[in-house]
Amino acid sequence: MKTAAIIAEYNPFHNGHKYQLEETKRQTGADFIVVVMSGDFVQRGIPAMYSKTFRTRSALLSGADLVIEMPIFGTLSAAQDFARCGVSLFHHMGMIDILSFGSESGNIEELWQLADHSTLETNEQSALIREGLRNGLTYPQALTLAKKETVPASPNDILAVEYLKALKEFSSEISPWTLKRSDPGYHSEDRNGSFASATAIRKAVFSQDLEFLAAVLPDSHFECMKEESEVPLFPNDFSLLLNQKILTSDLEKLQNIFGMPGDLAAKLYKNRLEFFRTDTLTALRKDRQYTYARVSRALMNLMLDISVEDQCMFADLFRAPWIRILGFKRSSSLLLSELKRHCDIPVIAKTADAKNILSSSAYELFKKNLTASELTRMVRELKSGKSQKNEFTQAPVMIP
Repeated sequence: MKTAAIIAEYNPFHNGHKYQLEETKRQTGADFIVVVMSGDFVQRGIPAMYSKTFRTRSALLSGADLVIEMPIFGTLSAAQDFARCGVSLFHHMGMIDILSFGSESGNIEELWQLADHSTLETNEQSALIREGLRNGLTYPQALTLAKKETVPASPNDILAVEYLKALKEFSSEISPWTLKRSDPGYHSEDRNGSFASATAIRKAVFSQDLEFLAAVLPDSHFECMKEESEVPLFPNDFSLLLNQKILTSDLEKLQNIFGMPGDLAAKLYKNRLEFFRTDTLTALRKDRQYTYARVSRALMNLMLDISVEDQCMFADLFRAPWIRILGFKRSSSLLLSELKRHCDIPVIAKTADAKNILSSSAYELFKKNLTASELTRMVRELKSGKSQKNEFTQAPVMIP
């Protein structure tokens, strides 16, 4: 039995994702594909457009056999820790043979070279670091800018490199395999036949460009749209929750939020009586030192009350405190049997079981993961006017 794995967000699920599932199974000869998927928030620091139930169903209908949830503490982290979380989950499952991921080059040897190069500090980088320090940057800030200028990589290749580094860090026996991307590019708003970037698709969803969406989304997406009947969410839908959290937080609490730079915390506290929509607030607080995604993640961690201590606890649990099943194919029952036989961390199929099978520290993190989900459900219900199942009544998605 050969099992491949994919780390994904499916925000939203599109033809490129379906192509990856199909080609991974075809080219690697894998019998099953396991996906670890971001839940209610994604790595860019924004809410997922559609619920994890919706996206799980789309993935299963398009070739995935088992979908598990990446904890919120891994999702709302920088690329390195996002990759570590996904790889750690697969490592602890004990039955994954191949890690499949997309890249611009589609060349695993080139990516290994990039991964090795990214861990070294060259003379050129040293000079850029010294320049950054003279300009008032901290060493981590100067190092990040130096790496960015001397080791150019697309957002997808950045994650690919981090996957390889994580596999090496865990001394994992999982073999990496990469597929060349087919869409026009990560930030492109163009369409290449039936392929488009997630950025372009999210813009089309926002503008309700049905002609564009019909060309780039698989039939399973529209099937799920009928099944789940839910509205897409955008960052501005969370503006009230975010402003309330800023208004009621003192400076010490702001400074203790995971991923929150000290000067950003000070700015938020100083301007706490000014209320902005989420996208405006993020743009106002972004500067040369902090990317849009980093500011977005800090703000979402604040809204969800994820502290530095929470993240340290998560790291102490090897960024894999549990395996939470979101959905599976009934025809893949052998895969579930293998998971139960080989996995060395708790497997959660029913939310109510978590309290009895998790350690006390893991359960505290699990409750925060649930809160993130329920806040998202609340926003979606208020926006749509339709009720949805909560985390205790929503069973894993099952398809034949």
